[in-house]
Amino acid sequence: MTVPRQRSEYLAAQIQAIHHNLRFLETVVTSPIGLTTDLQSLRESMAVAGAAVERDRTAFQDVARAKNAKTLGFDARRIASETMDLVVALGAEGQPGLPPEWRSRAAKVLERIDARLGAEIRQSRARELRGLYVIVDPEQTNGRPVLDVAAAALEGGAVAIQLRDKKSDKGLVLQQANALVKLCGSKQALFIANDDADVARLAHADGLHVGQTDLPVAAARQILAPDQLIGSSNALFEEAIASESQAADYIAVGRIYETETKSNTRPAGLDTLRRVKHAVGVPVVAIGGINETNVVPVVRAGADAICVISAVCRAPDPKAAAARLAELIESNRPR
Repeated sequence: MTVPRQRSEYLAAQIQAIHHNLRFLETVVTSPIGLTTDLQSLRESMAVAGAAVERDRTAFQDVARAKNAKTLGFDARRIASETMDLVVALGAEGQPGLPPEWRSRAAKVLERIDARLGAEIRQSRARELRGLYVIVDPEQTNGRPVLDVAAAALEGGAVAIQLRDKKSDKGLVLQQANALVKLCGSKQALFIANDDADVARLAHADGLHVGQTDLPVAAARQILAPDQLIGSSNALFEEAIASESQAADYIAVGRIYETETKSNTRPAGLDTLRRVKHAVGVPVVAIGGINETNVVPVVRAGADAICVISAVCRAPDPKAAAARLAELIESNRPR
């Protein structure tokens, strides 16, 4: 008698937890209306005593007000994932209160919620791309460790670091990426992996950057988590528009000037940068041959972020070089 009763109490508690989690998600996921309606319908179709529902609703609203959008989004994605785990586990238990049809509907709704919350987190992260964005490449650091140069750039004011390593074995690239994720996280900066979607996913990078000949944005999205950014390089106005239509989270325009860092670049120039900035609704990053002597016109052309390699990585003092660039960017930004 004891074991069945304990099992019944356990299952009832788990179902109550699912109901509780769905109520929290209703507080956070307020659009689109179709998704919020489906979420509410899903919760209301559960056979759960709702005496504490109104109290829960008020408490959840207080939590939502106390947290910023990105933190709340991370919490909600975690709870959506935990809820899905509970649904799957209770399905294995054969609990009558969660019939197969309900579980199937719950899986679809929770998957849509995860995608929606991930998109909101990406938008929040993309808005942080405003300032100095430094690409670290072991071939461009004058023999210094990538991690040291990245740390110096962050100390100088960089808001984002991208790791570009075309020569090292994938295992070493992943090791470096893991270290840079921790470093950037400690400085509230973004870490972007270059080209390798698998490295970006495994290292839990903030995002991935791809070029025109790399993995397409849509294909990369299938590999990355819903909250991971994708940035795309573009030399032509038409390419930039296409990248945005493919749901790139930021658009890189370049090369702006001649550069020795990368040989297979195509000219874009300031005119293309201006056209792209006026046409797209996502952050625009300028790249290619930018340094202290020519950064001001690029900033005034409307770039949200300025991406450099040699101007910081090859500098005798990367921290000082980054600080000078960060100051030039901020002081010349259109008001």
